[in-house]
Formats: sequence, C-alpha cells, structure tokens
Amino acid sequence: MVSRTAVNSRNGAVTELDFDTISSATYKLAVQKSQLGQKVASALKVIEQAIDKYGTDHLALSFNGGKDCTALMHLVRAALHRHLAALGQPEEALVSFCLLYKRSFLEIDSFVKQSAIRYRLSLVEKNGPMRQGLQSFKDDHPGIQAIFVGTRRDDPHGSTIDYFSPTDADWPQFMRVNPVLDWGFEDIWAYIRSAEVAYCCLYDQGYTSLGDVDTTVRNPALFKDGLYLPAWSLVDGCLERSGRSSSNASRSSSDVSASAKTAAGDTEREQKEQSHPTCW
Repeated sequence: MVSRTAVNSRNGAVTELDFDTISSATYKLAVQKSQLGQKVASALKVIEQAIDKYGTDHLALSFNGGKDCTALMHLVRAALHRHLAALGQPEEALVSFCLLYKRSFLEIDSFVKQSAIRYRLSLVEKNGPMRQGLQSFKDDHPGIQAIFVGTRRDDPHGSTIDYFSPTDADWPQFMRVNPVLDWGFEDIWAYIRSAEVAYCCLYDQGYTSLGDVDTTVRNPALFKDGLYLPAWSLVDGCLERSGRSSSNASRSSSDVSASAKTAAGDTEREQKEQSHPTCW
C-alpha cells in the first residue's frame, strides 16, 4: 500500500478532491458484504439521517486531524455530494469546528489546513478548553444544530453515547452525530487504506493516537528492530492509546516536532478536555 500522507497536488499545490469520484467509490464499497462494507453502509445511513433531519445549512464537522475524524470527513463529503447532486444543487463548503491543541504538532496543523482545501471545509479554529471553544463556535455560528463527531465506543466516554446524542445540559447545545461509533481501530485503518484517504504523516512514524505535544509519544508497541512501524501495523487495537502520556516527562526529544505553538496552562479538568477533543 502506497502511503497516503502525500498531498493531492498539482505542481506542488494542494487541490480540491473530485467529490463525485469519492461519493461513487464510497457508496460502491457500502454495498459490499464484507465487514468494512457493512461498517461504511451503517455510517452513511447515520450521516444521511442527519442530513435529512437538519439540512446541510445546520450541520458541521468536528475535525482536528486525527484518524477517526479523517475517515469521517471522507464519509460525510461522500454523502453530502450524493445528497446535493440528487437535488441538482452545487457543492457547498462544510463548516468545520477545530479545537486547537495547547502545543500542537506542526504536522497536524499542516494536515488540517490541507484537508480544508481538499474537502472544501470552512474551518473554524477555536482555543480550548472544549466547552469554551464550543460556546465560542456556537456564538459565531448560531445556525449550526448538529455536529458530526468521530467518536468510537472504545474512546473515553464513548460507551455512554449513541449515534445521535445531545450535549449535556450545562454545555453549549448541539446534537452530536456519531456515524463511526461502532467502528474499531482496525476498521478505521481498513477504510482509510482501502479508500486511499490521505492522513496525517505522524501515523507513519509510530504514533497511533494524536494529541498535543506534551501528551503524545510514539506507541512502544510499534517499535521493532530499532524502528517504529506505521499506526495501521498495530495488531492489538486495545494498545491504541499506549502512545498517550499524562505529562511530557516520558517524552524524548526525538518525539517532538521542530517547533510547537504554545498557549497558557490549563487546570487538570481543562487538560483532560483538551486531551481528547473529539470526545465531548
């Protein structure tokens, strides 16, 4: 399998993808009887239900560059294209909420911005913690009623939610739409590789779960013969978050990008919200 971390480009510039091709390939996969085909079909059904219920003008995507929301972004764009094409309407920009990490890998920042071009995202970046960022997003976009989120059941707090789950009463009010809720680590990578979805290059360097610089290290389960294997090589999905630490004490200098964006410190609760920005 050729790495899909390289940008889709023309003369080195990132370009928008062909959404008709994405949609056709995605729906073709969804009719296959394989486990992956069934997962894709289930996710598309949830996305289509959200589109029918809220309309495209009232939907947004939560996207921070991680593998789960990257797979979701591809699925959502496929469903949106099919919906709009059936109505004879032109392609629309998809409003996307991005919570900024306290100290962000430059590779993540770059990938998020490239993805905004490829998938025609109207990217809205907010500082954390999560609740504060969501409130600011809601203030700026009061028409958004529901947000697609890449949460899985085996994520922190993922076991307590459903495909459609409203935020808690004391949080900014949105309907969280979770199309890949029943996907596992292996399903995400099977889809990304099968559909040739571009992903953040850190996943080729031994990282399996991305957060900020101070809480993210290469997964030791992928270290073999002096090298780190790519994320999709991880055999036991239960070890997915073995590369997440509670402090920077366990980090080696080789794990940190050339530079990182720094912001003011958080409380312990805020740090917890920041560590898993798709689980809210």
